Amino acid sequence: PTPCWALTPLPPQVTYNVTGFIEKNNDLLFRDLSQAMWAAQHALLRSLFPEGDPQKVSLKLPPTAGFQFKSSVAMLMKNLYSKNPNYIRCIKPNETKSAMVFTPELVLAQVRYLGLLENVRVRRAGYAFRQLYRPFLQRYKMLNPRTWPRWDGGDREGAEVLLAGLAFPAEELAFGHTKIFIRSPRTLFDLERRRQERVAELATLIQKMFRGWRCRTQYQLMRKSQILISAWFRGHRQKNRYKQMKRSALILQAYARGWKVRRTYRRYFRSSASTALANFIYQRLVQKYLVGLAKNLPPMSVMDRTWPPAPYRFLDDANKELKNIFYHWKCKKYRDQLPPSRRVQLQAKLCASELFKDKKTLYPKSLQQPFRGDYLGLKQNPRYQKLHAVAKDKLVMADTVRKVNRANGKTVPRLLLLTTEHLVLADPKAAQPKSVLSLSDIRGVSVTRFSDGFLALHLKELSTVGAKGDFLLVSDHLIELVTRLHQTTEATSGQALPLHISDRFSIHFPKGDVSITVVESPTASTNGPVCKKKGSNKMEVLVH
Repeated sequence: PTPCWALTPLPPQVTYNVTGFIEKNNDLLFRDLSQAMWAAQHALLRSLFPEGDPQKVSLKLPPTAGFQFKSSVAMLMKNLYSKNPNYIRCIKPNETKSAMVFTPELVLAQVRYLGLLENVRVRRAGYAFRQLYRPFLQRYKMLNPRTWPRWDGGDREGAEVLLAGLAFPAEELAFGHTKIFIRSPRTLFDLERRRQERVAELATLIQKMFRGWRCRTQYQLMRKSQILISAWFRGHRQKNRYKQMKRSALILQAYARGWKVRRTYRRYFRSSASTALANFIYQRLVQKYLVGLAKNLPPMSVMDRTWPPAPYRFLDDANKELKNIFYHWKCKKYRDQLPPSRRVQLQAKLCASELFKDKKTLYPKSLQQPFRGDYLGLKQNPRYQKLHAVAKDKLVMADTVRKVNRANGKTVPRLLLLTTEHLVLADPKAAQPKSVLSLSDIRGVSVTRFSDGFLALHLKELSTVGAKGDFLLVSDHLIELVTRLHQTTEATSGQALPLHISDRFSIHFPKGDVSITVVESPTASTNGPVCKKKGSNKMEVLVH
């Protein structure tokens, strides 16, 4: 590459150190002198000139300092001639070497001292651009239709044809023996601009041709596929038509033969022969149907409701009855192989479906959630030993709920334990029972139809706890809690627990009944319902 010097108006003084300069640039001793010294009898001289050994002699003369300098200069010139040299001058913009800061006086002084203005005037007086014909033609040949895409003539003729079609002034161009000369940089810039525009047009043309080729190829492939599909479809349709015609012809032939035989041999038949023959045919058809059905029974999965259709119309009712019998038998086999714990869970899911399906919005969300029963881990957690003792191995469900304060509508956390005989509400911090309800004291449960966990336990007024009023609870597992409570009450007392699903119901308090209205609000909290007191005998519950 061409070296670049940073020139300043007042260059600093340079000091050279010549110590060891002669020793580093000495010429090597001639081979004849080294061999003469090696031939001496003195051992010291022989050791000082080891290069004179005849066994290590080299026919090449040792390079001198001048020869090395000459070779270096020749290599530099060869490298320069192989490149496209440019005359570059570097101008220092400021003394502090700061970015985007220019000192006009410093820059002007450097321009004057370097003679750049005179160099530009001399360059502009002649031809500012020169280039060989071949690279010039290869770069700009797309600007003329006669030279694009291929020029078969000479390079100079191609360049002349190319520039003749661009209509440049004659004084801007000059044609030498091997190069073309362009006077003004504006002409060169115009050539570059036209070339960029033409390259963009050619790129667009290539893209257009490629997209066209791709669309044609895709269309031809689709057309071949369509022809193949049409051929197969027409063949399939003709085959089906032929089979239908063949079946129809066979049926007509059978009826015709039967009619001819019956007409010819009618006198030989008994009066009841037709009935016996018809019964025999029906029996054979039923036997064939049952044997074929036994070989093609559907899978044993209870989710599979498929069933083969009846081959004859008179077997439709029997086919439907067999379908129901087979499905009930599959369900029985599936129930028999279930473990007791899984059977209890499915019975609870079935009870929940009967209670809440198409009645409460929260029910579909609980389908994928298994009923665990114990959400507190009473047996594993040592904190709940007292509560585990209260349950006495009769635990049905244990969960965390929130009890609604009757005075201000605020909620407090409680631990809920449902056993086969009682419903216990305990303090989560002390793990001590706060309220113990007998299942016989619960006269009903009320829930909303929205996707919330709000429920009201209606207690009998004659009971000890019922004198304090009904309970308002908020549970994250409402579906399972009400289902377990319903099953336990029904198993204990033999009577179903009354369940009310409504947006408006009343609860009993010692000071009088309170009317509760449930309102669905998009601004309500997603963590649970919000209870607000609306007077002495009204309460509003906001659910999300």
